[in-house]
Amino acid sequence: MEIAEKVLSIAQVIYTQCEHVKYCQSQCKRLRDRIQTLMRPIMTLKAQTPQQISPQVEKTLKGLLKTLEKAQELVTKYSQKTWLQKFFQASDIKEEFMQVNVCLGDAAQGLSLLLQAEQQQSFLKVFQQDTCNKEDDKDIKADKAFLEELLASSKETRDAVDDVHNSVKNMDGKVEELTQMVKMFVEESSMKQDNTVPRKEVVEIMIENLIKTPWTLLTETRSHVIYKGEYHKCPVAIKVFQNPVITCAMTVRDIFKKEIETMKIFESPNILRMYGICIDERESRPHFSIVMEYCRYGTLREVLTKNPELSWDDRIQMALDVARGIYRLHHTEVKPRLHGSISSIKFLVAEGYCVKLSGFELCKTESSIKRNYKEKKSRQVSPSAYTSPQGLASLSHIYDLHSEIYSLGIVLWEIATGKIPFEGCSTKDIYQKVYKERYQDPLGEDCPSKLQEVINQCRAFEPSQRPSAEEIVDSLSCMTK
Repeated sequence: MEIAEKVLSIAQVIYTQCEHVKYCQSQCKRLRDRIQTLMRPIMTLKAQTPQQISPQVEKTLKGLLKTLEKAQELVTKYSQKTWLQKFFQASDIKEEFMQVNVCLGDAAQGLSLLLQAEQQQSFLKVFQQDTCNKEDDKDIKADKAFLEELLASSKETRDAVDDVHNSVKNMDGKVEELTQMVKMFVEESSMKQDNTVPRKEVVEIMIENLIKTPWTLLTETRSHVIYKGEYHKCPVAIKVFQNPVITCAMTVRDIFKKEIETMKIFESPNILRMYGICIDERESRPHFSIVMEYCRYGTLREVLTKNPELSWDDRIQMALDVARGIYRLHHTEVKPRLHGSISSIKFLVAEGYCVKLSGFELCKTESSIKRNYKEKKSRQVSPSAYTSPQGLASLSHIYDLHSEIYSLGIVLWEIATGKIPFEGCSTKDIYQKVYKERYQDPLGEDCPSKLQEVINQCRAFEPSQRPSAEEIVDSLSCMTK
């Protein structure tokens, strides 16, 4: 089978490349080992004709081929760079390897269909999320330790850092940026191991671990106040609930424990990380907080409003981040997970304009604490703007993957235009336009044609014509190369 031959061929190239890398060796070798495991079921396809392959397996193979091409680009890119460049881009390396490894895990689910029942368990065990997370953490630490050793022991390295400073000293802002990167790296290197924030655990956090530095007020509503603080020297957002529904610490603690027992941790740079809850019992009435990843620029809606002159490169990258967050949610090991409330305020924007999906982890715990108030002023964007035509037509319509893709299409439209969807329209107006007239808010003439195509497909009237999150990610990825 031709596609199987292509997959095996590019895998062989990656094996060879990984044998010769000088830096990030642990992560590259782990990548090689996982790819080798994936090739076992594919070897059985070489002698088969396309007619003998199911559509589901063929789709998996096409997706795997794209993933292997990304893996090859990744290994090639970091094989060609000097180790000093790798040092300054350590966080980028981590995220890029994570994206590839997540896609390999998704491919394993489809390829397991080719194996006998007794072989499937050992095959899928290699790609279990908990196992992969532990292995990835170990590899990242090993590669980082190697770079730290070079930095600490090599005078040549220190001279190279000075050269970098000198070469950029006349460029606005570059010296300061580089200095901050060095400072952050040195601070991280000096931290004790037990002071680093666990990568995947969601826990109850003691208030003593949050009040070592002053908090900075970010925003306040009737139901909660959000502060910027620190947790194990990492910036975090602390959401403190006002006038909570439940005031019993034991009850909230039980709800939280039950939720994290069954809660799936979605490891992705495009999903907001939750650290846990804090129950401050220093006073007679406890105060409840949720501690989460800090995103410097606020919501996606706020960023689009404040920055109308964003370049198309920035907009397309933000669109890709948004799609990757949805993709990670929809493509889980067991069954797709729906967010249920996609909008531009559910995405937060972190340093480097990295967009992260929020609003679904610890939702049971939050809803048990948070008191809902009727808003005195109308929201900036009507929730109906994100509702599919079928959802607008019937309250009994079942919200599904196609409904969520429509909502995603509206968010992508916002990124492309910077505008508020159906601004000034009531729910009745939106129903008339979207369902009765099959109207779509237009995109600007300067919007890249391929991006227009993706957005219009997501907003298609017929659910079956809307693409999957995976297809959207693939299309947007091609635009960023």
